[in-house]
Amino acid sequence: MSPSSRTLLTAAALASLSLTIPIRAAAETSTNAAATVQSVKDYLTKTVDSMKAASADLVVASNEYAAIIQRHGSIEAANTADAAKLDALVLRMQDNYKKIDSFGYETVEGIVAGVDSLAHYDIYLDAGVPAAEGPDDVAEVVLDLGNGEKIDKQGALFTYILEPALWGGDDRWITRISDTKTLPKPEVLIAASKDADAKIATLQSDSHAWNATVTDLFGAMVLMTPTLSDYFEDWKESRYSDQKSGRFQAVSRISDMRGIMQSCAVMFKAVKPSVTTKDSALAKSIDTGFDEILAFIDLIGKRETEGTIKPAEIDELAAQAKEKTDKIVPQIEQSAALTGVSAG
Repeated sequence: MSPSSRTLLTAAALASLSLTIPIRAAAETSTNAAATVQSVKDYLTKTVDSMKAASADLVVASNEYAAIIQRHGSIEAANTADAAKLDALVLRMQDNYKKIDSFGYETVEGIVAGVDSLAHYDIYLDAGVPAAEGPDDVAEVVLDLGNGEKIDKQGALFTYILEPALWGGDDRWITRISDTKTLPKPEVLIAASKDADAKIATLQSDSHAWNATVTDLFGAMVLMTPTLSDYFEDWKESRYSDQKSGRFQAVSRISDMRGIMQSCAVMFKAVKPSVTTKDSALAKSIDTGFDEILAFIDLIGKRETEGTIKPAEIDELAAQAKEKTDKIVPQIEQSAALTGVSAG
């Protein structure tokens, strides 16, 4: 081979290499990003799949409950004749509800509510308010009760309808048997359970189809992490106020605090490697910050088991929670910028 041919070959090889390197780097970046978001998508879809299994059984149980009442002609007559069966079905439906919401949706709310393409589910299922409290964030929940009546935009399906029906928190959805016992109206349960199962099915489909991006994760963390302090007012009202709304009775709102912060922590764990390559100290600080927030919530849970907490103490804990999230959110924004993501 002549020297000139060798020179031409070398030049060609260098040209080829110069083209290959950025293409390969781009491919590797794309692959790494896909791996980063996949762990969060897996966390979401696994949870929503479990929610769907529980909502399907909720529909079955609500139909069994309604059949007993129909057979006896009224809730009161059914309670007299078959109280044990009704009570067992209510417990089963309460357990399903906890799987759907308390230990289901609440553990992925940071993702669902924080991602633009999924956020409408949060309004419908969990966070939406009644039309009377609008116009913003009104839950477009309309339930046909099958008897000529409807529940028309009275708030989010879980928070304002299903949970209060199952725990006796709203007189519109229950029949009061005695001073200490209530039973859900069967027509409310059937309509709400059927609607929950259908809406969770579409959330399930959309979660599996979600084309997750790193931008989604950073944006959701920035949006949802600061919401922690908002939970304390609900906690105070639902557990320690004389004038209760009837909401958040299934479990302590402390459990929901942990759920939403856990979902934010899951998102940061996913992006942490890319942040570490840019600023390892920053990545460690954010990771530690989430660990400290979760430990703080655990301490609050322990404190609640020790006895009644005064409203002033809850307000102080809310201020501490806000201080912690106020510290971590700018760090998340900084880490997003370092990795080339706009999280604003």
